[in-house]
Amino acid sequence: MNFFKTSFFSGIGTAINLVTKLITNKIVAVYLSTEGMFLLGQLKDFLKVSHVISNLGTVNGTIKYTAQYHHDETQFKAILGTSFKIHFYFSVIVLFVLLMFNESLSYYLFKNTDYANFLIVLGFSIVSVSIQTLFLSILNGLGRVKVYVLINVISAILGAIIMVFLILNFDIKGALYAFAINQFLAFLITVIILLIYKPFQLTLLFSSFNLNQFKKLSKYSIMAIAAPICLISATYFVRNFLSHEFDQSHAGSWEGMWRISAMYLLFLTTTFKFYLIPAFSNLQASELRTEVFKVWKFMFPVIVLITLSVYVLRDFVVNTLLDEKFYLISILIGWQLLGDIIKINAWVLGNILIAKAKTNIFVLFQIEWALVFSALSYVFVLHFGFIGVGIAYFTAYCIHFTLMNIYFRKLLWSKS
Repeated sequence: MNFFKTSFFSGIGTAINLVTKLITNKIVAVYLSTEGMFLLGQLKDFLKVSHVISNLGTVNGTIKYTAQYHHDETQFKAILGTSFKIHFYFSVIVLFVLLMFNESLSYYLFKNTDYANFLIVLGFSIVSVSIQTLFLSILNGLGRVKVYVLINVISAILGAIIMVFLILNFDIKGALYAFAINQFLAFLITVIILLIYKPFQLTLLFSSFNLNQFKKLSKYSIMAIAAPICLISATYFVRNFLSHEFDQSHAGSWEGMWRISAMYLLFLTTTFKFYLIPAFSNLQASELRTEVFKVWKFMFPVIVLITLSVYVLRDFVVNTLLDEKFYLISILIGWQLLGDIIKINAWVLGNILIAKAKTNIFVLFQIEWALVFSALSYVFVLHFGFIGVGIAYFTAYCIHFTLMNIYFRKLLWSKS
């Protein structure tokens, strides 16, 4: 898999996806304001957890073993059949949970039960998006970047149109239902494109469940579940702490800042993730070290240029991507951007842990970041005010990146 070719095609898809996110984010900011951003932040955190549970966190394992076994028919059938059953059965479990506890979850997420029916619709859509995620993982492992990008581009464009239409006509409920509808839509688009291009035989998905392959995939489950749980626990704590300490406008502004970060970081992480896990899986020692520095050498100036541009144009960026109601972001943006520079470099090292199935270490690093960020946010906000959450973000990633470099010191910094 060629680094620059893969990154080029993946970057095109990511750029288009980013533009659609910019448009929908602007609509959300203008029509739903900071309070709407707060509610959508709650939903997105919930979706991150439910999506991971719906595939048991085996996505990266499927990518790795698809890349490793696609020339071995027996092993390839086993990994696809096992992955499909994991995605289907566990997504159905999530659906049943939402059917049984929709009112309780609605109150927990949105502070009222008005969205209980929406959660039922969302539950059915989670089944479809779980299967679609499996399809994309297989395409990633096979290196079918053009098909992968085509699916994402069409899904992103149509999804943005639906999101904008529903927000303009139905406000916050329209935005919520757009999430569910877009998940159904992405599944249908993926199936149609797979039937046209036939990158693999869909009948292989109905191969027998293989216990050995399940054990291999389950190594990735803990990592995939730990990452969003730690992230969501930290962001949920910080969002609600800011809401309690100040108000929902401050919490919504912080969520808006988080979204701005997510937009440009998405360009880098999505572009390179298609390449990193399959490549890192097959490299050892000096070759792996060379690959890490090659990625860093390309990525570091890019992230510095992006963050510097965002900072210089910060007022324009906030007013263009969000709305003037999010003026509080100007307090945080400098520290947040510095934190993002550190974050993206730490993310590269995290992919080594994923590719090599270093489960225990990966989980420890996730817990470490979540605890440090939450604790520093609490302390710094009480001491410095609202800007404290930005300082905490930067400091937490400095500590996180330092600890990861200590762990990888022999791989990265040893002269031997």
